[in-house]
Amino acid sequence: MFILRKHYDLLFPSASEVHRHLSRTKVYICPRCEAAHSAEEYIESLFCRGCGSFLRKNYVAARKLYRRAEDKEKSGPKRFFPYIDFRPYQHDAIDFVYQVIKNRKIGMLSSPCGTGKSVSVLTAFFLAKEQDDSIGRLFALTRTKNQLEIYCRELKNIKRHSGVNFVASIFKSKKEMCPCIRKNARLRHIKYRDFLQYCRTMKSGTFGKNCKYFERTYKGRRLSWHANRVISRIKSAGPLLPEEVYKICYDEGLCPYEVTKVLAKYADIIVGSYNYILLDSVRESIFRGTGIKTEEVNCVFDEAHSLPDYAADILSDELASTTVLAAKREAETFAIDDSQFAESLHHVLTQLGENVYKSLGSDVEHVIETREVVDLLLNDMDTDLDGLTELLSELSDMGEIIRQKKAEAGKNPISYLGRCATFVQDWVDGANSSYARYLRVTDEQGWERIRLGIKCLDPALAAAMINGLRSAVLMSGTLWNRDYYIDALGIERNRCESLELPSPFPRKNRLIAVDTSVTTKFERRSEAQWRRIADHLEKIVSLVNGRIAVYFPSYAIMHEVVETVHFDAPFLVEKRDTKIIEVLQFLKTHKHCVVFGVARGKISEGVDMSLHGKSLLAAVIAVGLPYPKRTELQAALIRYFGEKFGSKAIEYAIGIPCLSALAQSTGRLLRNPQDKGIILILDRRAAGRFKEKFPQDWRKDMKAYYSIENILKKIREFTCRKVSIL
Repeated sequence: MFILRKHYDLLFPSASEVHRHLSRTKVYICPRCEAAHSAEEYIESLFCRGCGSFLRKNYVAARKLYRRAEDKEKSGPKRFFPYIDFRPYQHDAIDFVYQVIKNRKIGMLSSPCGTGKSVSVLTAFFLAKEQDDSIGRLFALTRTKNQLEIYCRELKNIKRHSGVNFVASIFKSKKEMCPCIRKNARLRHIKYRDFLQYCRTMKSGTFGKNCKYFERTYKGRRLSWHANRVISRIKSAGPLLPEEVYKICYDEGLCPYEVTKVLAKYADIIVGSYNYILLDSVRESIFRGTGIKTEEVNCVFDEAHSLPDYAADILSDELASTTVLAAKREAETFAIDDSQFAESLHHVLTQLGENVYKSLGSDVEHVIETREVVDLLLNDMDTDLDGLTELLSELSDMGEIIRQKKAEAGKNPISYLGRCATFVQDWVDGANSSYARYLRVTDEQGWERIRLGIKCLDPALAAAMINGLRSAVLMSGTLWNRDYYIDALGIERNRCESLELPSPFPRKNRLIAVDTSVTTKFERRSEAQWRRIADHLEKIVSLVNGRIAVYFPSYAIMHEVVETVHFDAPFLVEKRDTKIIEVLQFLKTHKHCVVFGVARGKISEGVDMSLHGKSLLAAVIAVGLPYPKRTELQAALIRYFGEKFGSKAIEYAIGIPCLSALAQSTGRLLRNPQDKGIILILDRRAAGRFKEKFPQDWRKDMKAYYSIENILKKIREFTCRKVSIL
């Protein structure tokens, strides 16, 4: 198909190309197939290369060709594609997504960063929608706010370019769109779960007063005339960024989220987070209020390499000992007879936490049986399971009263007691093999905290609903193992189509090297190993003239090396509370600097380290292979995958997550054809069997060296080489 497209474009070029050609040279036209030929081609043979007919210098036919080229642009991808030129392989991506949508398939598109995946998907959707209006609407789902805004900007460009009339509804999180939260600094830091409870009670008037923004948006159960007028205004002016919608709604005294939700009823395209499809409560809220049917929805999941972890995490939960202590104080403050529930729960957590800390230390999950916690709690409270269940229901109701009293007193409407009751009820109810229960002790700024957790082991519990969609596209720059995503997400294999595109950037602009003299393998870790890694980093940093990102498998290993390393360049070390904007500002401020981060951390995935479309980085260094940490919880995942996937369990639970984390850390180096950069992997295992996991172009370019001097020599040669341009 791709070869045919090349021939098609050669025989029938774009209108602009035809116009330039007509203005420069005489054109000879085949009277049968209307293919254009140059004067040189005419002199050479006098006959058409395509069909053999005698060529004629016929300007009428040439003008017909020009009109045909114009028609092609009006009906093909150019009709909606808002840029002058397509990037390499972008036509292929558009063709693939178009076929997926048209044929009701589930597509898996792996295309490197900087290849224009977002605009390709939108172009394909509009092309399919124009040809068949029954195709339905598109949900474009993202993991980060930055990706959401990219879709909004591309939609604006498409409308400006094509003049096509469409409606887009673009969601940020409900909390971020709430005027009450933005106006009240006291409420900004409450957890999302507590905000949702606060929102529900404000809409219903439980606190004795209603949300004025919600009341002005609706009149009874019907939309108010103010809201109708604003929605009409947004429909005609859109697509608008969430901040633009917020300002319009805030100025009119309306709820921005409710307006965006109503707008979704008329929308051709809805942009939001994964939750709008994967989370039952959110999906049902949107679909029920708008009349949207699952089987009519086409959906694209951006950064889909993160889908398995995301789908499992939204069904997981964790309760901290600090919350239990707050619940205990709450029961005393509001004189609530909780039958010693909070005190007993804290006593059980403390008892279990001390044992886990003695045997495993901090930040290590210990898998625990459901009954172990329940039996200890029942014994401490001197009750049975029926009595506990009845008490938990009463305490959940009491949580509502506590929230109301706190709101009346001008405090945050949060109930810690209600939160604990809900968590323990989930702990009791959800006992099945798809979940693991664990306890861990964390060291947070010198304070030891105990955390009780429920971990979903099966991403398919949330993600399998993708099969109910009309069509779906899962895309990422590193969607490198098709079978893993099909199996882990529970996707119907017979509906799947896949396309893996190579990097469109010149391979000479990228150096990939492996240092085989070091490793972070657990059995090889030592002070000598950290010193050797630090020494190699010092030499590399002194040689590379530019910004460098260095990623480690864990915070612990990063701190071991950072404490040993010494160099003059300014550097920033990622912490658990580091903000992305701080990292980007640091990179923009310093032309030669180093950023230390952790694989799967905040600054290794989904962060666009570019400025004006050009990469800010000169090199990315991966210290070690970021395999998941060996814990009892990881062992539980391997056992579960063994029962479900057999011999693939180790690869699915350990190998592919490691590859994905490594790819995300290193895969954002090049953003356009003028970028040039170095990828270094400091671990001998990357040159062994692990190398076969990489895509073909990586395997071809990757070279292994035992001597650091040889690596430095290659870096010098590479930096002296001029940039290759497509």
